[in-house]
Amino acid sequence: MAKNIYQIKNLRTRKFLGIYGFLWLVFITHNLISWFKSTILYGAEFENMGVRALVKTVGNIKGFVKRTSLGIKVNIPPLTKLAKLIADVLCNPRYIQLTFDISS
Repeated sequence: MAKNIYQIKNLRTRKFLGIYGFLWLVFITHNLISWFKSTILYGAEFENMGVRALVKTVGNIKGFVKRTSLGIKVNIPPLTKLAKLIADVLCNPRYIQLTFDISS
């Protein structure tokens, strides 16, 4: 049942708006993780990993965030194979610059 999957069973409210807000956050988070998998992890070794396994494994990777004058710098030390794979995927964006000829 959905109570066990989304941990609603132990939710400390009986109000509809509390449950609605909690479920809204759960579904938005799930959608963001799914979009991350389909866009950023496309072509990676762990592209077909489930959301639960992805959150458990990637959530254990330790990274360091430093704010600089040029922006925010994220340092993920390659301590494990998974950390190295995640760092490689995040550092190499796979987008293509499109150009349109509008001079006519």
